[in-house]
Amino acid sequence: MSAAPQLFNDASRPCVLFVDDDAGNRQAFQTTFRRSFDVLLARDLNEAWEHLATNHVHVVIADQRMPYTTGSQLLTLIRGRYPQIRRMLITGYADIEAIIEAVNLGGVSRYIAKPWNEAELTSAMHQAFDEVKAEEDQKAYTERLVTANRQLEFALRQRLIS
Repeated sequence: MSAAPQLFNDASRPCVLFVDDDAGNRQAFQTTFRRSFDVLLARDLNEAWEHLATNHVHVVIADQRMPYTTGSQLLTLIRGRYPQIRRMLITGYADIEAIIEAVNLGGVSRYIAKPWNEAELTSAMHQAFDEVKAEEDQKAYTERLVTANRQLEFALRQRLIS
């Protein structure tokens, strides 16, 4: 029996989706990082899609070795639908092919080895969140400039007509 989904909407706090088929790994991640981040957990691609559709996720971290969909495949699919989200791959195996695929196709910003170093992973997630926020702020600023420019053009046309 699973708990009701938690919805996170506080855009000032990093929201991280951790995807791993191993329940112990998901629990360890949540226990370690829940004080600093809004943590969402998924065991597969379907659960990841559910979280992505209902939450403002900033970072997705996926385990490489999962049944049905590898982490690099999952991150590639997420990149196609949610390109603004930062993507990271985590694995306990030195699989160079998976790393190459994740970087080239999934646009992975970080590769993390298991077991993870808490301070290093915390820093990586905060850095990714800062990058996402900077892009969102820049987009909002550009939209405000475009709106202001349209208003000025309209006012100028009105003045020229009268």
